Amino acid sequence: TNMKNLFFLSIILLFSCDNKNTRFGEVKIDDDKSIMIQKVFESVENEEIEYLKQVFSEDLEFTDPNGNILNKGEFISGVENIFDLFDNIKFKESPYEDHDNLEIETTYYSNGNVWTSIWSEFSGRGKYTNEIINFPFHISYQWKGGKIIREVQFFSTKVFDAENEAKSKVLQ
Repeated sequence: TNMKNLFFLSIILLFSCDNKNTRFGEVKIDDDKSIMIQKVFESVENEEIEYLKQVFSEDLEFTDPNGNILNKGEFISGVENIFDLFDNIKFKESPYEDHDNLEIETTYYSNGNVWTSIWSEFSGRGKYTNEIINFPFHISYQWKGGKIIREVQFFSTKVFDAENEAKSKVLQ
């Protein structure tokens, strides 16, 4: 059986040494694109929309957590609505000692696609419900020519729905 184990080990090593076929992507946490997403979230915390208008492509395809596909104008309006719904917007910082920003990473795939992902928590105070909210989220961003061409969001929209409902009652 030692000979059999040695045979399988050498087969595994043979395949794992062929870098061309096994290397599919490279993950970075301190590259330009990861830093740009960090700046997007700092802008949201500061309720500043200008940086988002610059970094998101005019051809943006934005998929919200409900699967609705929106364009850049609709996306920007949605962010401005978040500013109207919540005060004291904050995002949880990374627990890793060597990376004190948000949990953000960018993957550069061998096929040319580049995606940046963030895992964090949104917190704030609802301006219409006066409730303190906090929930986890995941968002991925696809890049093309230095701009975000696609955004896909993953989280529960319950707190946004409740705040929007409270807002609509105030406006009636």
